[in-house]
Amino acid sequence: MINKLLLISFSLIIGVAAMAQEAKSDAVYKEQTKEFTLNSDGSISYHYSHKLLINTYFAFHNLYGEDFIVYDPAFQKLKINRSVTTMADGKQVASPENAYNELLPGFAANVPVWNRLREMVVTHTGLERGALIDFDYTLTSQKGYLQALMANEQLLMNSPVAKLTVIVNVPSGAVFNYEQFNIAAKPKIVKSGSKTSYTWEMLDMPAALREDFRPQEQPARPRLVFAGSLKQQDAVAVFASQPAFKYETPAEMAEMAKSTVGGIEKPLLKVLKLQEKVTGELNTWQVPLQYSGFKVRDVASVWQSNGGTEAEKAVLLVALLRSQSIQAEAVAVVADRFYTKKTISPALFERFLVKVSLQGMDPIFLSPTQTDQQDLRYTLSGKRIISLVPGKVQSTEVIGEPKNLVELSGNLELENELNLKGKLNLELGGRLNPWLKMQKDSTYANTMLSNAFGNGKITDMVKGKTDIDLSSFSFQASSATFASEKAGLVFLKLPSLGSASDSWHCTELVSKRTEPLEIPFPASESCDIFIIIPEGMSLVSPAATLTMNNEFGSIEISITAEGQKLHIIRKINIIKTLVAADKYDTFRSMINSWNSKKYREIVFKKGEK
Repeated sequence: MINKLLLISFSLIIGVAAMAQEAKSDAVYKEQTKEFTLNSDGSISYHYSHKLLINTYFAFHNLYGEDFIVYDPAFQKLKINRSVTTMADGKQVASPENAYNELLPGFAANVPVWNRLREMVVTHTGLERGALIDFDYTLTSQKGYLQALMANEQLLMNSPVAKLTVIVNVPSGAVFNYEQFNIAAKPKIVKSGSKTSYTWEMLDMPAALREDFRPQEQPARPRLVFAGSLKQQDAVAVFASQPAFKYETPAEMAEMAKSTVGGIEKPLLKVLKLQEKVTGELNTWQVPLQYSGFKVRDVASVWQSNGGTEAEKAVLLVALLRSQSIQAEAVAVVADRFYTKKTISPALFERFLVKVSLQGMDPIFLSPTQTDQQDLRYTLSGKRIISLVPGKVQSTEVIGEPKNLVELSGNLELENELNLKGKLNLELGGRLNPWLKMQKDSTYANTMLSNAFGNGKITDMVKGKTDIDLSSFSFQASSATFASEKAGLVFLKLPSLGSASDSWHCTELVSKRTEPLEIPFPASESCDIFIIIPEGMSLVSPAATLTMNNEFGSIEISITAEGQKLHIIRKINIIKTLVAADKYDTFRSMINSWNSKKYREIVFKKGEK
């Protein structure tokens, strides 16, 4: 009898604990299935289903009251297999006929070329706390609409998943390759008749968290990348074989390009002028590549429609550059950590750029949707660049880490009127060096320096080195924005350049993290200046020194005074951008120390008048 009571009590404890865990989330996917099928005729089917338990009012009012499916009716057939809600008392409520409504997807608004796209909105009825949504649909794409069965599936959802099943079906003899990341179990492979199935089952998947500074590529989350086709093929080569990548330019467009760069002698300035033309005068349509069937329209169509996707504008810019005898090609950007030769496909493409090769300099990378201050190579660390050249094996290049630096030095004087002035020297390197912008706009350097020095007055500027890797300047600066007086005290904010560590906005880091943190880029930032303060003004802030070294980099801070002369040294060198959750405290302590007010502001006491 005692054993039975213990068993019942133990079962109750487990049940209560499981219920408590579910109650922490607004909703829980009891089951979720994603099934991808490459049919023997070349058509592709995607079958999705879930059973979603609603725990809170917020879940059905704000999160899961509807499901959305974007598709192209011209090439795809959508079938809703089931949409039923089981209420808390067991009553089942099917979605009525008016719960199914087709809309134009938001990204296709004002995009005539893609106004045939539809977004099926399925509204779930009978929702309440404790209700279970049972939803199931199949989307079938015609042969040829998608060039291959391909996916880059990040598997975490915004709510926990008790059981996730991913199935891939391919005909026997088809070519299928996959890579899995942060998934422990290998798939179960079953060959049955003319079909081979790969099945992954994952239990108790946590919700995808929404912490600040989440890694862009989410390397710690489970992910499945695969590519399949009826015969051996290079999915990227097939993508690049579209007529758009022949870059055929109508005569009137070539004449327009010639007129646009008329009177410009330097090839680089011609490139930047044509980039300005494409980015500024044609609309950018934010239609995801997957919803356009991974299709890219040709140059003439893009121009005549006065707009295009990022890929289409890249093709257009390449065509205009080539019409002016400038070597250029469109390239795709992918995360190198997810790249393999066997699984690479357009599903992994993150963005499209234009690679331009000019005599006497290394190739540069430009955006087709906005003008750039610097060669985008300096922002692509850890990315793999894939050339999109028809009829050739697609060459690739992995971009290394640049040396991003800001170094400020000089001698300043704080006047009685609290104006800070003096001579400064500045060096900018890597992505922090706006080299392209300065090539195009001769006045930009002065504007940049003024902004960096509190919107101050800049005079006697002398340019030193002006290379794509490093630019240097010396100049006289004057600004009244750094110092202020209150109750007989003077508060002096130390000069800093907002383009480096300040641009990360890591000023309020939470005490604990669950997922890794990533800052935008590594950087070396240095400020070494002397400041002379007026006679009669005395230092209230104590002298300060700080030295820190760890796996993420180093900090050196020193604030010392000798008579009326202050010596300020502030240096930070961040060498690692990805911070694991178990190393977060170390990184947080480092950044909080760097941003501490006692190391960024000095307080003085004014003397008696």
